[in-house]
Amino acid sequence: MIENVLESFAESLFLFLSGQPKDVRSLLVKKHQDNLQTHGDFSFPNSAKSWHEFAICDEVGNKEDTTLLQVIRKDCGDIVEESKKWTLQVNKLKEDNGRIYLFLERPKTICVGLSEALRNVAVLAQKLHEAESVVQLDPCCVEQCNLTSLRAKYVSNVINNLCALNKVDSKMFVTTKSSSNREGCHRVLCGTVLNSKTGAKETEISARDYIRLRQDEMTLIAQHKYGVRVSTDSKWKEFIAHLGESAAAFELLQTKPSSPVKINFDCSSVGSSKGASFILYNCARLETIIRTYNDKVCDKTYPELPSFEDVDFSLLILEDEWHLIFNYILSLPNLLRSCVEQNKQSCDFRPHHICSYLCLMVRVFSQYYRKTRILVEPRKHLLPVIFARIHMLKILNETLKTCLNILNIKSVSQM
Repeated sequence: MIENVLESFAESLFLFLSGQPKDVRSLLVKKHQDNLQTHGDFSFPNSAKSWHEFAICDEVGNKEDTTLLQVIRKDCGDIVEESKKWTLQVNKLKEDNGRIYLFLERPKTICVGLSEALRNVAVLAQKLHEAESVVQLDPCCVEQCNLTSLRAKYVSNVINNLCALNKVDSKMFVTTKSSSNREGCHRVLCGTVLNSKTGAKETEISARDYIRLRQDEMTLIAQHKYGVRVSTDSKWKEFIAHLGESAAAFELLQTKPSSPVKINFDCSSVGSSKGASFILYNCARLETIIRTYNDKVCDKTYPELPSFEDVDFSLLILEDEWHLIFNYILSLPNLLRSCVEQNKQSCDFRPHHICSYLCLMVRVFSQYYRKTRILVEPRKHLLPVIFARIHMLKILNETLKTCLNILNIKSVSQM
């Protein structure tokens, strides 16, 4: 199984506060997504009543103002001291409105987290490569060429990947019909594709026509950005065909599989493919930065990139850098776990979580890219931060490509 340094921290904190192992469903220790600079990276309620289910709080009765830390006879300094034994350490804490907010020691977290992420993406790539087929697609979906069947095909492929990554051994049966079942399989019901204008199931536009619409839309986007040559150049045509297929797959996967998905077929709006195109554009942007650095190494402008162990990651001090590392690179294991929920009766898959994660990730990266010049002049005092950033971006790029691979969408190296 892949490592999860953030979950390990949450478990250590929970054990320290309650004396009991953390239940995976517990929300008492909360990981933050936003306002990390002001509200910290994790928090927990300091009201003893919030921890009423644990025996440690029985003695306080109904006293409203009794805090958890009073009950366990600890203070914020004790948490900082105890965290020195954990994989990640706490730098400082603050209390506000009944919650304790924890700020991680960022340089340590970045170094440990990036090292873990390197191992994780390698493990995930191997698991995807070795994935065996545990998903059966309803034969009617294979035979038909309508959009709902196309969606079922995309969903079944992604579910197979998620099963491999989450050690799901049960057989799955993906169908679009509530009456269809397969003995010995968990049924996954795939929702209908609706026309957003009529609200009815789309039956007029075939799967091939839909992909062609998205290819036309990507052509319009490319023409607007790069010029009219894209409509005649053979390499561009092949590239646009790939982008159109990727846009179609992403659009059909970004809604929960069991829910219907509404599709806008008006190509003139040039809006439906923006999510996929923006993700792939930033994928190409990352590849270009890394390729440019390597080219500059070849022409002796930059020195060889030092090994991971020889890089000073404490130089990654920008808030966007912390946001990318903490919320995306380090949070990949949490994302993959959230995509599958299995019990004896059913198995729920949520590949749409990956789509949301990618949209948010590239938005933050694009913001970082606009504000930060990464490949600066090769002056001696600037080289260490260049090295740290290139390592970070290489791992971010591998994280992005891993997610696209799970969705069966090919990444791009240039736009």
